[in-house]
Amino acid sequence: MPFSFDFLKKSADEDIEKISKIRKQNEILQKNLDIDLYTAIALAIENNKDLKVKLFETALADRQLKDVKFDMLPTMSANAGYSGSDNYQSSTSATVGNNDIAASKGSTYSTSRNRDVVDQDIGFAWNALDFGLSYIRAGQTSDRFLIAKEIEKKSANNIAKEVIRSYWNALSADKLIQKYDPLIKKVKIALSDSQKIEEMLLQKPMDALLYQKELLDIKRALITQRQTLINSKIELGTLMGLLPNQSYKLVATNQPINILDMDLKNMEKHALVSRAELLENRYQERISVAETKVGLRSLLPNFNINAAFTSSSNDYLQNKSNFEFGSSVGANLLNVFRAPSIKKMNEANTEIIKEQRLALSMAILSQVHLANIDFQMSMEEYDTAERYLKVSTKIADQVRNAQKIARFGELELIREEAGTLVAELRRDISFSKMQHSIAQVYTSVGIDITTRDTIVGGTELFAYEIKNKFSGLGKKYIAKVTEPIQKQNPVAKQFDENYKKFEFSDKTFKLEGQGSVQYSARLSNDQPLPSWIDFLPTQRAFLIDSVLKGDIHEIELIVNAKNINSTVDDQFTLIVDPILKSRKDLAKIIGTTLKEKAEIVKASEIQ
Repeated sequence: MPFSFDFLKKSADEDIEKISKIRKQNEILQKNLDIDLYTAIALAIENNKDLKVKLFETALADRQLKDVKFDMLPTMSANAGYSGSDNYQSSTSATVGNNDIAASKGSTYSTSRNRDVVDQDIGFAWNALDFGLSYIRAGQTSDRFLIAKEIEKKSANNIAKEVIRSYWNALSADKLIQKYDPLIKKVKIALSDSQKIEEMLLQKPMDALLYQKELLDIKRALITQRQTLINSKIELGTLMGLLPNQSYKLVATNQPINILDMDLKNMEKHALVSRAELLENRYQERISVAETKVGLRSLLPNFNINAAFTSSSNDYLQNKSNFEFGSSVGANLLNVFRAPSIKKMNEANTEIIKEQRLALSMAILSQVHLANIDFQMSMEEYDTAERYLKVSTKIADQVRNAQKIARFGELELIREEAGTLVAELRRDISFSKMQHSIAQVYTSVGIDITTRDTIVGGTELFAYEIKNKFSGLGKKYIAKVTEPIQKQNPVAKQFDENYKKFEFSDKTFKLEGQGSVQYSARLSNDQPLPSWIDFLPTQRAFLIDSVLKGDIHEIELIVNAKNINSTVDDQFTLIVDPILKSRKDLAKIIGTTLKEKAEIVKASEIQ
């Protein structure tokens, strides 16, 4: 019989009500705290519904383990009953001779039972074979519980891996979505203007249509990328167990995860020891060996011990209460022929499991190698995407500046701005892939970062534990300033007639990690460099236009050095015009001296 619509609607309403309580039950969201990478992982482990199913399965296995232990206990039974009849259950007898012919039955009847009788008994029975089999079954159930724990742990770490990728994608979405809307608005305005020009015949129809087509291509690409950004935040919310329409605030993580600090050989060993799949297989092998014991022991003779205390209200009994006891042994003699086949069958099953573990071990070793290869490839992809973004940004800046003097039209600027935005998205996606590949290395090696060290404490403490685990297991990269630029006499020297130049040492920074060192510069207030100063990264040099700089004699700058894994800043004051600075310093000294003399004269006059 199918479910009624009312029943399904009521059930759906109840499910929605339960789901909506997630926010109320979660202290992090009640406090409206910022969610970084590690908080997102903690929330997912605590709230993810798929993982909770695994938790319930583990809890069920634990209850089954506790229940099966009762099978090893003896059985005890208590019975009480009443029986009655309208007439006595009387009987007579006849004498039987040697010829096995009964004589005529007697004419008198007798009974040994009242018409109404109440019986009670308490019995005890213990079967040695059942006890032995139950003991083995308890061990098998214990192994199944351990398998459930391993599956739960594997699921938790897989969810953490997916959260890492979704978090970085969602963080990129938060950042880039604010840039997409103004650019799409600019495309719409350009499209509207082009259509008006086409209708007014101010431009060749084909030129106007081609212009509109390119704008529409740009808009289509932007809309596609925008959908990707929107989806990423919903995916992260789903992993954290939130409703699709539930908002949350992401913040940048100041400490992304680093690659596992372990060489490949030790990774292989650790994987073969710790991977949940191999542990599950080993438990299955132990269950199979135990099944062999069960099969063989079930062929043994059956030995029973029993005892019982009985009582009855029957007046015809000499002893109305009695204690009975006994034992028995029984066996199926044909079982002796089954023993060899049962043993061989279970041994074959055990060999299959061993071969499965060997195949699984080889697959796991391959996964460890592939995870490391993916990490290396993702670093190269991120490095390329980072450089591509820098080039794209410079091109967009050049086009933007050229447009001011009418050397480029609006289409070229929109195209380059869209290209820069897509390049930034691809850079962020490649970084997300790199972080995901690092998490894949942890997972392939069997590193568990989701098991709580402490039972007490909320989500914040759990997130702190996860962060410490990643920090403790990850590789440490040194990033420091070894020769501060301020101590390198940062004074711009005459380069040619209109330019001055300052170059800092290649030993200024010490960076560990993958990829080549990339330099960038900005003002001390994190604003871009003014137009009269250029930074040449490959030469580690600043080029100053003496004409455009005006009367500026010094400037506060920050130089950043970074590779794929580490980054460091150095702040200093660059003297761009030493002569002008000397004059101003001298004027300042003279002004101070004159002020002091004036104060002395004024003081003497008062006296």
